[in-house]
Amino acid sequence: MGGTVDALIEDIYDAVTFPERWGGVLQRLCASTGATSGFLFTASACPDAQGLWARHNISDGLLSDYTTYFRHRDLWTNVAATRGLLSHCDVWRSEDIATETELRRSAIFNDLLNPHGIGRLCAVTLADGGELAALQPVLSLYRPADAPSFADEAARLLKDCAPHLQRAMRLRVRLWKGDERGEAAWSARMIERLPIGVVLLDGRARIVAMNRIGQAILDARDGLRSQHGGLLADRRADAGRLARALDAAVTGNGQAASGQAADLRVWRPSGRAPYMLTVLPLSAEAADGAANGLGVATIRAAVHVVDPTIGAVGLEARLGSLFGLTPVEIRLVVDLLHDLTPAQSGDRRGVAVSTVRSQLRSVFAKTGTTRQSELMNLMNRCLMLPTRD
Repeated sequence: MGGTVDALIEDIYDAVTFPERWGGVLQRLCASTGATSGFLFTASACPDAQGLWARHNISDGLLSDYTTYFRHRDLWTNVAATRGLLSHCDVWRSEDIATETELRRSAIFNDLLNPHGIGRLCAVTLADGGELAALQPVLSLYRPADAPSFADEAARLLKDCAPHLQRAMRLRVRLWKGDERGEAAWSARMIERLPIGVVLLDGRARIVAMNRIGQAILDARDGLRSQHGGLLADRRADAGRLARALDAAVTGNGQAASGQAADLRVWRPSGRAPYMLTVLPLSAEAADGAANGLGVATIRAAVHVVDPTIGAVGLEARLGSLFGLTPVEIRLVVDLLHDLTPAQSGDRRGVAVSTVRSQLRSVFAKTGTTRQSELMNLMNRCLMLPTRD
């Protein structure tokens, strides 16, 4: 058990700076105690009010129903609050809070917990009478109702971890208070500076925020648009693929990865090169943190949209700084990025093809490439660098 506690303690402190790892802490605790699911939450504060809700093997649907219909009808939490258990550090089990008969009579057991395989509880309250008093953090482990009660070893493990959980929670509160405004500004500026469109979605795949390039892409209505708060593709085949990708990304099971990532291209009525989309799910804890940083509803997925026809702002100056390319060489590279051949670039600039090839050899030498395909791969990576304005 000593090795288990040591590994848990390491994970607990890692989660202070990497909140998405709380799910891994809960997973370890479940594996060590025979629990089937776990929930670390602040009883008096939701994630959008500086609270913390991390989970393992608890679905979005279960959490949504609990938040909407049962949070204030939670038999275990309400009895614990009445007995003062939420105001100090203590370990308790479901049978310490309510009898089997009382539990089975409750609406939360019959309508929510039991259908989701929850009927046994082992919890540790983490309030310290100081910084954590207002949040009332609780870590709960669950088993199905027909499983045996949690053993004394499980309670001892939670008791051993409690001081470290408290310290980690206090550090989180201090970091939150010190960095909340700066984090919000940093997150917004970083997304705004990306040279691609970024669209952020909530748990129902509705748009909650986007950067200026994302807004410009939707405003153009050239294959992608916003309708009824959602992100849609114009062509039917693309619309179906996009809808499935968004649904897979925002549908989670409470694990560290909330859903499935996807890449797809979206046809454009204008005939321009198709948009290239990457749909990325966010873990529950990371999503909550991103949402809090941006001051919007909980973000469940991010959609990155690349428009191949848009050149990066300030690319010419950047190529000069990074590789020492001359203005003439930069103009050649820009032509190649616009799918012109060396001969076409020479014609456009009134330069002989032999001169263009000489310029291209100089570009290869300065960029450390040997072929045009290598050069274009490198330049496309440069296009992904954030803008400097």
